[in-house]
Amino acid sequence: MNGELLTMGYLSVWKVLEEMIIEFRKKHITIPEEVMDNLKSARTMIKILKADPCRGETMQKIEEYLGNVESYLISEGQKKFGQEYVEKWLKKLESER
Repeated sequence: MNGELLTMGYLSVWKVLEEMIIEFRKKHITIPEEVMDNLKSARTMIKILKADPCRGETMQKIEEYLGNVESYLISEGQKKFGQEYVEKWLKKLESER
């Protein structure tokens, strides 16, 4: 798979997670700094991957950062809004992968 396709997939997932964060904030839910740092780090690594798609460790870091953000948002979403809310976002994420 070429670097462009990979970065597009990661970027799409990143955008869905960003949308979730925006929705949480609209509902006055504070996002921990660590989660925001992971989101920012993932974005930076996606840019690095786009510039140099041959770096395998970059993909690992992106997946780790995105995974951390996703697991926090899904867990909090389930606690605060219920399973139906979470299912909607999981479907969105799945369609971007």
